[in-house]
Amino acid sequence: MIAILLEVGLFALLLFIDLFSKGMIEPFLNHAGGHYSLIEGVLSLEWHTNDGASFGTFSGMQGLLIAISVIVIAALFVGLVLTDEKPRLLRYGVVTIIAGAMGNLIDRIAFGYVRDFIDYTFFQTWFNVPFAVGNIADIFCLVGVLMILIYLLFEYREGDISWRHKRLLLWRSK
Repeated sequence: MIAILLEVGLFALLLFIDLFSKGMIEPFLNHAGGHYSLIEGVLSLEWHTNDGASFGTFSGMQGLLIAISVIVIAALFVGLVLTDEKPRLLRYGVVTIIAGAMGNLIDRIAFGYVRDFIDYTFFQTWFNVPFAVGNIADIFCLVGVLMILIYLLFEYREGDISWRHKRLLLWRSK
C-alpha cells in the first residue's frame, strides 16, 4: 500500500513540476522577448507551441494525438495495476512516463498544442543539426524509458514481473 502511495505521489509531483514550469516560463519568456540563453551555445529557453508530436510530426492532428495519448496512458496504467509491486525501478519508470504523457495531454486538450520551451542549442552549435524544442514532460518520458531500460538490462531476473491473476479472478467473482 505504501508503494502505491509513493507512485501516486511521484506521479502528482512530476505532473505538477511539468505544468508549473510551463505556466511560469511562458510569462518569463514573453517578458524576455521569447528567448533566454542559459548557457550560450548549449542550452536556452525559447517559447514554442507544437500542435504535432515530436519534431512536429502529425502537425494539426490533435484528435489523433489525444486518442493515442489516452490509449498509451491507459495501457501503462492497466499494466501497473495488473503487475506485482516488486520491480520498483520498472514501476517508477512507467509512472514517470505516464506523468510526462499526461502533462502533454493536458496541454493538447486545454490549448490545442503542447507548450515547449527547452531549446537544446548544442545540437546546432556542435553538430550543425537543428533539434526539436521540448519541455519537462518530454524529459520525464525520456527518463522513464531510460529507467525501464536500466531495469531490463541490469536488474531484471526471470520471474520478477508477475501478473496478479489471483487478485483479478477474485475481483471478477464478486
